[in-house]
Amino acid sequence: MKKRITINPVTRISGFLEIQVEITNNRISDSKSSGMLFRGFEKMLQGRSPLDAVYFTERICGICSTAHSMASSLALEEALNIKVDDNDKMIRDFMHGCEFLQNHIRHIYQYTFPDFVKGPDINPVYVVSHNNFKLPKKVNKEIAEHYLVSMRYSRLAHQMLAELGGKAPHNHGIFVGGTTGNMDISKYIKVKSILEEIKDFVVNVMIEDVETVGYYYPECFHQGVGYKNLMTYGCFDTYKEKDRTYVYPKVWINGREEAFRPENITENVYYAWYEDDRPNRRKQNAYSFIKAPRYKGLPMEVGPLARMWLGGYYRRGISLMDRTIARALEAKKIIEIMESLLEGIRLKDSKQKIYDIPEKAAGKGLIDTTRGALGHWVLIDDKKTRRYTIITPSGWNLSPRDEKGIRGTIEDALIGTEIEDIDYPVEIGRIVRSFDPCVSCATHVRGQYNAVEMRIV
Repeated sequence: MKKRITINPVTRISGFLEIQVEITNNRISDSKSSGMLFRGFEKMLQGRSPLDAVYFTERICGICSTAHSMASSLALEEALNIKVDDNDKMIRDFMHGCEFLQNHIRHIYQYTFPDFVKGPDINPVYVVSHNNFKLPKKVNKEIAEHYLVSMRYSRLAHQMLAELGGKAPHNHGIFVGGTTGNMDISKYIKVKSILEEIKDFVVNVMIEDVETVGYYYPECFHQGVGYKNLMTYGCFDTYKEKDRTYVYPKVWINGREEAFRPENITENVYYAWYEDDRPNRRKQNAYSFIKAPRYKGLPMEVGPLARMWLGGYYRRGISLMDRTIARALEAKKIIEIMESLLEGIRLKDSKQKIYDIPEKAAGKGLIDTTRGALGHWVLIDDKKTRRYTIITPSGWNLSPRDEKGIRGTIEDALIGTEIEDIDYPVEIGRIVRSFDPCVSCATHVRGQYNAVEMRIV
């Protein structure tokens, strides 16, 4: 007997995502992942000064805005042939680390744990939507209290970013050529003391909480596995110092590690609502505004687990619970890198200057950010942006089928999952949220195209 379940929107993620599954004999036999808003940021940039891209693309997302300023700056630096000062680069990378911490802490406690831990009754902020909780009462109470405590540390991570970048989100500190902010002794002492506070919470509370949840939900180490194809563009990979280095660009396909090659990236719109590079909500058989990026024609998983796996720091397994554990352990790794960056940063003015825009140029910025591999590509003509392309981490993880009918990464991760109670299919949300989706990055409304039909179930 078959039953179809549609979840729209999936809550506790950023943006509007619809997940549709078909269940046969209590197992998911088919699935569709749909981004429900049109993204038009690339079109906004056409004809504008290329330097506008840094601050424009930050507005794609209010959570991972720093990620876009990093990728955009790298793309423009390649196009303008700019070499970044080493001290400025360390300050910029430290700011990027701040975003990792605020995102990972918030995602684990506010987005992931409500699927496993019965939280405090603070309606409408938190509403219990199922009864599949397995933690002993005392353990549950302790972790539920951390739900509220964690907000302080996520906020502190943003405070560090604002100290160096002017504000958060949408900082002004990360820009072409490095950073616009100077590090002085006051800022240095402040961010160092905040980082120590966050480290104490991550190492002594968050990692233990995640491992505890994993212990009481052993079945989650076998759910949400997917293709097992992993990819990273590289993260903190430009330093000769080992303690400032995380992971180099790599892919993992069919159980083997390979070098990453950008030319293997393609993007498919067969099942996406686009025709001739324009949105078309009535396109036959299409079901998402998210396109289908592929590497060597394959869907790839990106994010903390992919980085930790390819960096050799975590090889326990690939599943929804492994993604959550890897995210917590990655937070500790990022803190250690940030500590090393602080040791190397010198108290001196940034090397910002006025840049000449070439008549024609092209550049790409590929970097791993909080949610995974993020790519910006810019084409400059007549000193203006002629074309700008963005492929986000959620584009990789949330993609629809391609022209060969190959499912996207999350779509495949859902297949075969046993649903214990069809009336409360908590397994679906657990798997989807383990990827930390950000549909705001992948889909956007623009101008005349903002009248999008959406059905709330």
